[in-house]
Amino acid sequence: MASPQEARVPGPRRERVDRAVAEIDRFIANLKSELGVLVQTSTPTTKAIATLLCFSYVVNLILPGFASFLALVPEKTIPCVWNVFTSGFYEMNIVGLVVDAVGVMYLGRLLEPIWGTTEFVNFVVIVQSCVGVAAFVTMYVLYVVTQSQFYIFAKFSGFHGVLVALTVALRQQLPEERVPLPAPLGGLVKLRNKHLPGAYCAGTAALSLANGAKHHHIGLWLFVVYGAYVGWVYLRYFQRTVEDLSRGGGGVGARVRVGDDREEFEFAAQFPSWCQGGVRALTNPCHAAFCGGTGREVRQEIPTTAADPDARALLAAEAGTGAATDEDERRRARGAKLLEEKMGRNKGTSEGPPATTSRQEPYE
Repeated sequence: MASPQEARVPGPRRERVDRAVAEIDRFIANLKSELGVLVQTSTPTTKAIATLLCFSYVVNLILPGFASFLALVPEKTIPCVWNVFTSGFYEMNIVGLVVDAVGVMYLGRLLEPIWGTTEFVNFVVIVQSCVGVAAFVTMYVLYVVTQSQFYIFAKFSGFHGVLVALTVALRQQLPEERVPLPAPLGGLVKLRNKHLPGAYCAGTAALSLANGAKHHHIGLWLFVVYGAYVGWVYLRYFQRTVEDLSRGGGGVGARVRVGDDREEFEFAAQFPSWCQGGVRALTNPCHAAFCGGTGREVRQEIPTTAADPDARALLAAEAGTGAATDEDERRRARGAKLLEEKMGRNKGTSEGPPATTSRQEPYE
């Protein structure tokens, strides 16, 4: 028998309420299902990072005083210099924790198999270190210029800088893949990986302004902006990738690629077309500093096999861009000798130079 309150609700209105409740229940069920799949398919490295973020949040709840030493507080960075790094793995906000933990599992699940665990960890460490230092310097400069203690005593933290850098990397590797949002949200919002960096930067900027630009929100925005830029600079100019030419039937050897000079990966291409000109004006000095004003791709091809450790040592030595040390020379000579012997034994079946090195000239 219906209650008096239910009896007073008109039939059509009650149906709309029931449909809304059913949609919410379905959304929650789909969300739980997606999260379960995400946790099951994420890599051990990303699970470890997500666990560390959750643990740091619990520590902050139980022992909030630790935030003065683990979060980024410019006034305490000297002598507590470690906080420029630990701040990235210390969570003080439950919403930020959920976004960062889910984000790192989703992004790492896609990127770590492409890069490998070592490169993935290197990327996280390099980005967080640079982001922490840049944020500290910025807040300290603002304090010196304004003489406002607002900046020197700011306290902020979170994995936001590394997370947005990972979205930039995902845009580089899998730009057209759809983001798996739970139904019915997935049908309404057609979000692709290439949209993630811009959406994340815009969202954090709006959040900072909506909350009155308090110091922890300024820190959040600085982490995100520097994270996006540092991640892009590393991928654009410094990341080394080795392609085994024998896998695709393209020949015997390996190609070392330094950076990514594709036109579609320039920093301005991450933004809408109407503002790309202004972004280029800001990023051209960085491009000129690292590439002499033009794009650059360094390729080095060396006959080798993926299973040959001595040839791998030669490849690593040849990939260096600085002055070679005595150890490098000995390793290179040893690798070259072994390669010549192997090529000589296979001379009856194939002909080819023992080692070739090619560099692609800069384009205008």
